[in-house]
Amino acid sequence: MTPFGSVIRRLGSVVLLLLASCGGCNKSPFALVPVSGTVLLDGKPLAGGVINFQPIATGTSTNGGPGSTARINAEGGYSLATISGLPGAVVGKHRVKIYSYSPESPAVTDGAKATTQREQVPARYNYKSDVTFDVPAAGTDKADFSIKSK
Repeated sequence: MTPFGSVIRRLGSVVLLLLASCGGCNKSPFALVPVSGTVLLDGKPLAGGVINFQPIATGTSTNGGPGSTARINAEGGYSLATISGLPGAVVGKHRVKIYSYSPESPAVTDGAKATTQREQVPARYNYKSDVTFDVPAAGTDKADFSIKSK
């Protein structure tokens, strides 16, 4: 074998090793399942809101897995995806946080006067959330929340 052939073979081995080690680069080590539902605020769709699911670690684990989030559409519907863009949420118990708007949303304007948005959802559903949801192993399209502002 020529020295050039030996280099090609070594280079090919390195490429194969890199490809094999990255085979799961876009996958989560946690089981992800589809999760969707609707969010109503005072009986109306929470259009433009945001919902976050954060897994609660159990046992001796300190990491429950990646959180999932979604924007809430005009009909109040949402479908979760992880922060890395993988669809779904981790199986198990989650702390749920619901916001009436996203900090990334543009400021509300009325003519020439810009105003800051005010959170319409009570703190017990977001900043001080006590809301939990158990994501079943089969996933769900019934992760529905009906909350009251008062």
